[in-house]
Amino acid sequence: MMVTSMVDLLIDLMALDYNYRGLRRLCAPQVKFLGVVKADAYGHGLVPVARKLVAAGADYLGVGSLEEGLILRRAGLALPVLLMLGILPGEAEGAVGAHMEVALFRKDVAQVVEAAAAAQGKKARVHLKVDTGMGRLGLLPQDVLPFLEGLHSYRHLEVQGLISHLAVAEIEDKTYTQKQIEDFSALLAAARQRGWKLPLSHIANSAALWEIQEAHFNLVRPGIMLYGSPANPHRPPPLELRPVMSVATQVLQLKRLPPGTSISYGCTYTTADWCDLAILPVGYCNGYPRQLSSKGEVLIQGRRAPIRGRVCMNLTMVEVTHIPGVKEGDRAVILGTDGGARLTADELAAWAQTISYEIYCALGTANPRRYVGA
Repeated sequence: MMVTSMVDLLIDLMALDYNYRGLRRLCAPQVKFLGVVKADAYGHGLVPVARKLVAAGADYLGVGSLEEGLILRRAGLALPVLLMLGILPGEAEGAVGAHMEVALFRKDVAQVVEAAAAAQGKKARVHLKVDTGMGRLGLLPQDVLPFLEGLHSYRHLEVQGLISHLAVAEIEDKTYTQKQIEDFSALLAAARQRGWKLPLSHIANSAALWEIQEAHFNLVRPGIMLYGSPANPHRPPPLELRPVMSVATQVLQLKRLPPGTSISYGCTYTTADWCDLAILPVGYCNGYPRQLSSKGEVLIQGRRAPIRGRVCMNLTMVEVTHIPGVKEGDRAVILGTDGGARLTADELAAWAQTISYEIYCALGTANPRRYVGA
């Protein structure tokens, strides 16, 4: 018996390949490319996305956890993998054993990674994480050189480079970003003067990759733009991006409601006139934000149909009075294109008061994924 899903989430790996190649052309040939595939590749599927990036020519993959790295290794992917969030002390043996490269910012983790590498008779590669203004993970600038000095006696660690993250690279005013880059450059120069080669230092995210050439250093690590969304929807990049994820469902029921009829929980929407209502089998259990209640739109027959009332756990209601000929079973696009119309993740994010990253992660992890272009 064939099993079908009421929500069809499609991942176009050829679009991913296209985005990768466009971004790669913005970098000098010697700059290495790390594809960020953390959080299950932003909901797009860790292993299929990683395989496509490897086939396209990526030099590195970046994941959020040791478990994600091990999934890649079990899938047969041997490319260098950076554990971008670092590891817990108890994960050192597994990380070293699987040839993971670790973002490092804790002395106790440095000790256990050194011990694990010594026990296994190998060198462990680490990237020293620096907080240049993100206010998140990493050593403060004044602690970087003392921390490095403490690693001199560790014979089984190879410090690949410094790593930091830009807080507002996507906005037009680059004052704060330039300060971060300058501080990062100064730390890098000071460390190299003390004998640290640091051949693989990096700070460039998607926004910096396309807009700030001096931020490229030895490696760039784009995320959101690989998946087809700009880092800032109000400042589109100078290259075409193709959305990798699209999501569709179908009209489960069609009904005609008289004036004065309340729709969905809380009776927050009441019809002012006769209303043709399409009920769709998608809701917040599918990662479709409840914040889209009476705000969002879907595409049916290439036209926009507004959501009426609250998005439910499994159901969403949209008005199709203005779309003639809608039938039960008709396709309804909640992300993607239909005819000449398009709904982007940035539109959904604006309605839900969030960002495209969250839209992708929520939809992608809550629904079965179907792949083309593998």
